[in-house]
Amino acid sequence: MSVAKNAFLSTFSHLTKAVSNGTPLLRVTKPIVSAPMNAWSGPTLVAAVANHGGFPIYPIGYFTDPPKILKELQSILPLLKDLEAPGSNQAAGAAGARAGEVTGAEAGPEPDQFLPYGVGFITFWLDRQGPELLLDILKGRGDDPNRQSPPRPPAAVWFSFGNYKPYLKLIREHGVTGTKVIVQVQTIQEALEAQQELVDVIVLQGTESGGHGAQRVWPLMTLIPEAIQALEAKVGSVNASGSKLTMPAILAAGGISVASQFTAIQTMGASGAVIGTGFMPTYESPGPQHAKERLLKVEDGGAGTVRTRIFDELREFNWPEGYDGRVVRNLVTEREEEDLKNHGLYEQTGPAVFKLLKEDRTGTKEDWIRATKDQDFDLLPLWAGTGVGMLKKQVSAAEFMDQLLNKPN
Repeated sequence: MSVAKNAFLSTFSHLTKAVSNGTPLLRVTKPIVSAPMNAWSGPTLVAAVANHGGFPIYPIGYFTDPPKILKELQSILPLLKDLEAPGSNQAAGAAGARAGEVTGAEAGPEPDQFLPYGVGFITFWLDRQGPELLLDILKGRGDDPNRQSPPRPPAAVWFSFGNYKPYLKLIREHGVTGTKVIVQVQTIQEALEAQQELVDVIVLQGTESGGHGAQRVWPLMTLIPEAIQALEAKVGSVNASGSKLTMPAILAAGGISVASQFTAIQTMGASGAVIGTGFMPTYESPGPQHAKERLLKVEDGGAGTVRTRIFDELREFNWPEGYDGRVVRNLVTEREEEDLKNHGLYEQTGPAVFKLLKEDRTGTKEDWIRATKDQDFDLLPLWAGTGVGMLKKQVSAAEFMDQLLNKPN
């Protein structure tokens, strides 16, 4: 796949592997991004996606312990292939280019300046916790602390759900020049605002997506072409600071599980895809095996999943209005729908939500604590997109990526 023909690959063409005969070998050769999924996107999956030519996003999520996050980022390093040894300015070893992949790197930021993954922030949570962890990451404190050369930050910072604009100034003032910004949006207006802010990559999230998203959002079939049409119309105009607008790389997120879907979103103009659910049942994902098996048994992904806010109430995370999340149906969602049907508007906040944890509606918060400890997905949320119904077999992350790109469905 040619970098020149793919805006996303071009955006990250400065990231290279070890040098062979003086020819830089590109790291990001597949326009596949693994989504930042709490409890499902650990160091092993991040490394597996990066080692196979994709671009992984490590989930910062609902962080409360910044030192723990930095240590986990450091634990990714030994798992990455073709990364220069600690204390060395040169790449260790050499690797041949895979057939059909690009072997030349374009001019841009020095490859040694960045680690080959991104970090993903839930923006409203970052607001609550403060910017200190973001600043630490930008300063490379997730890199090997014993490295003699300047510490490396992740190659990109991802923002979802909230006002990310104040943090762009922090990245541009305190980050290494060339740090990329990825913003996930759910509407045309949000996409246009991101273009005005000169972000590098816009992720268009459709209603098909698993996990959190906007309650009022379009399917990708209409969101992608209309967003691209609107963005292209603004190219060449000038924003409020006098900068000329360009066309950012576009990624699609939402229910993409098989090669035919991947081809379709590229035909509509997206450079590639952000995949969450498809990576969840892979061997490298840290999620529990019994939950992976549950995912693989879902049939009819549209009917087998549902959008709801009930689990945010149960977890007491106080998500802002306007967002919900798509999950695999379970006892809690069935009871929620039953009560709504039988009793009309149901009290879905406060202690009342815990009643749904028992069939006779006598559930309490202690039942939620017990379910969490037992990893009981009859009651816990198993976030998944509508494409879950097409996942039938547990495979490695690399095999799943190859299926998306090479095997017709």
